Amino acid sequence: MFKKVNLFTLSVLIILIFFINATSAETGIQVIPVSDYVTGRFDPSKHTDFINLKKSGIPCSSDMYLRKETVEALKYMLTAFKKDNPKIVITIQSATRNFYSQKIIWDEKFNGKRRINEIPDITKITDSLTRSMKILKYSSMPGTSRHHWGTDFDINILNNSYYENGEGKVVYQWLKNNALKFGFSQPYTEGRTEGYMEEKWHWSYIPLSKIFLTQWNEVYKNNSAQFIKPGIFAGSEKAGHLAPLYVNSINPACR
Repeated sequence: MFKKVNLFTLSVLIILIFFINATSAETGIQVIPVSDYVTGRFDPSKHTDFINLKKSGIPCSSDMYLRKETVEALKYMLTAFKKDNPKIVITIQSATRNFYSQKIIWDEKFNGKRRINEIPDITKITDSLTRSMKILKYSSMPGTSRHHWGTDFDINILNNSYYENGEGKVVYQWLKNNALKFGFSQPYTEGRTEGYMEEKWHWSYIPLSKIFLTQWNEVYKNNSAQFIKPGIFAGSEKAGHLAPLYVNSINPACR
C-alpha cells in the first residue's frame, strides 16, 4: 500500500524536477536555453557561472563579468605576465556584453549617436547594408558577439597602434608568445581576408569559446531568421545574413 504524500513534499518534488529539467547541460546555466546563451540573451550578473572581476582581484575598469573558468585561467596568465613584467599592468576594459548591451552599442553607431572614428557622420550613408558594413569593421551585430559568451575580453587600449611601441608592444609580444599556454588566443589577427579588422586588444579563452562557437553555428543553422527580422537591431533585415561570416572569420587557433 502506498503512503500518502503531503502537499508540501509534493510541491518540493515538483520544484526540484523543474530545476533539473531547466538546466542546460551544454552551458551549465539554469533556465537558459543554449540558443539564448550563445546569442547573449541573459544577465551574467545573476548567474553563478559568472564572476564579477572587481571581486576577483583582476585589474578592471568597472564592474564586469566573465565565466569562472575564464577568470581562473586569466589569473594564472596575469600572474605569469607580472612575474616577467612587474612594472606593467594588464587591465580588462571590456568583458561579457549581453545582447541588450551590444544592441545599444550597435544601434547608437548605426543612428549616429555614437561616433565611429573614421566616419564623421554615418547617417549620410543611406544604404543600410553599406552603413552596417562600416560598423562591422570593429563592432558585432547583437546576437553575434563573442563577448556574449563570458570567454572574451578586451585589454588596456582599444587601438592597434598602442601595441606597436612601448608598454603596449611588450604586452602584445608577451601574449603572442605565452597566452596559448594558458588557453587564450587572439581571435581577430592580421592576415585574414574576411570579417572584422585586426584587434590586438581582444583575447579569448579557447577551451570554452570553441564549444560556444560550434553551438552558435548550430543555432544559426536551425533559426537563421532570428538574425534578419526587422527591428531585432538597426539594419538587421539587410545585414543579418552576414552573421556567420563575421562569427567564423577568425584566427584558426580559436577554432
